[in-house]
Amino acid sequence: MSKYEDVVNLALRRSLFFPASEIYQNAPKGMFDYGPYGASIKRKVVDLWRKELVQKENFLEIDGAQIMPVDVFKASGHLKNFNDPVVQCLKCSSVFRADQLINEIAGKELPEAMANEEYDAEIEKNNIRCKKCKGGLDKTTRFSLMVKALVGFKSKTDCYLRPESCQSIFVDFARMNKTMRIKLPVGISQYGRVFRNEISPRQTLMRSVEFSQMETEIFFDPDKIDEIENFDEIKDYEISVLRQGKHGIELISAQKLVDEKIVSGKLVAYYLARVQQLYEKYGIPVEAMRFREVSKDDRAFYSRETWDFEVKTSIGWLELIANNYRTDYDLKGHMENSGQDMHYVYPDGKKLIPHVYEISIGVDRTFYAILDHAYQEETKKDEKRVLLSLPPFLAPMSAAVFPLLSNKPELMKKAKDVYNLLNSCYEVFFDTSGSIGKRYARMDEIGCPFCITVDFDSLDNNDVTIRERDSTEQKRIPIKDLQNILFMLITGMKKLKDF
Repeated sequence: MSKYEDVVNLALRRSLFFPASEIYQNAPKGMFDYGPYGASIKRKVVDLWRKELVQKENFLEIDGAQIMPVDVFKASGHLKNFNDPVVQCLKCSSVFRADQLINEIAGKELPEAMANEEYDAEIEKNNIRCKKCKGGLDKTTRFSLMVKALVGFKSKTDCYLRPESCQSIFVDFARMNKTMRIKLPVGISQYGRVFRNEISPRQTLMRSVEFSQMETEIFFDPDKIDEIENFDEIKDYEISVLRQGKHGIELISAQKLVDEKIVSGKLVAYYLARVQQLYEKYGIPVEAMRFREVSKDDRAFYSRETWDFEVKTSIGWLELIANNYRTDYDLKGHMENSGQDMHYVYPDGKKLIPHVYEISIGVDRTFYAILDHAYQEETKKDEKRVLLSLPPFLAPMSAAVFPLLSNKPELMKKAKDVYNLLNSCYEVFFDTSGSIGKRYARMDEIGCPFCITVDFDSLDNNDVTIRERDSTEQKRIPIKDLQNILFMLITGMKKLKDF
């Protein structure tokens, strides 16, 4: 069994995530529910993004509607450009993405921006047929990824579920400009659901129809792209990049990226650094990260410069973030189509339509990448131990409290007292079922970093045994010190061995 299968099986076994509406056989693929532990981890992933990017960078955060009128997507270019090239089998009617089918069978990576006729030529040249029945393929067509919604009863309004959350930010920019007294550069962020009508959803969270994004659009004056207030904080920080035309990943300082014009300016280098630092805190090692420079042919239709942030997982390099320099494409499009003025006006009267740098993070893919790197198996004395070695602050439970025996009222009372003490500050789980070893194993599998056992010595000495997940080390800790010690352990200030 592959590691990917191990991770997915663990997720299903502990209900971290699972197919939505799974009790119905006709439920569409590509949609997933998160159970209590998974939802907790996901929430903490978002909380850290909010703390490290939104709050520290003094961004504004909005919460936009998921259903938007068709005019929004005419202006953004999505109705025209947001589609995939597809081919259909003339024999069995199976449908495939043309570029992926060619890559899978002929080993050729082709840009999505190619014309339909170019895909047809590649299919003919490489004698590519249906991979299911070996039948011939029809001509390449385009399949819209937009999910349509009709709103209203009598006069139905054509609407779409948003395919990316950023359009809410762009259409709200004029209001934010007026009411929030913004000063360039300014970031506007949003966390929420988006929807894409994927042809063939697959690999669970990696390609789904409904998923979550953490999005930031940074509005700035292109003439001041090198005027970044906190750039000196990260100028010597090395960023893992894979450049076009270069072989292998390079560690290049933010300052060097700017000096050698590898990126458009300090603003781009600064936020590449901040993103990499964020993922280090998620528990991803730098050697498993890279910013891959995307070629002109492969970039989104609105982007002048793109660095895809990818993490190496058990299923290969997985794209988690699109870092796009969108120029003034979106604001201009909405201004022309809505008639709303999108100019920013300086105190001296200078007017401009701001340029936009985007950090578009896939939350569900990030969730999977964190699990993939946290998943570990150990075998001792012919017994396999499975654990999620999550950073303690990401774990769904900060600690678990166990009475040694559930049939001893005095132990149950003492354990409940410890639970109530900690539960006022932390997310704590109380478990009385099964042996201590089985209780440890359950907590290891969901990534709970610390287990606290109340035994008969606890009654006499007013202390408990605390066990660390990764090392399995155990120590006696006075109950009066437990809150403070747990805080230091969860925040990483100290390890259990330090006490």
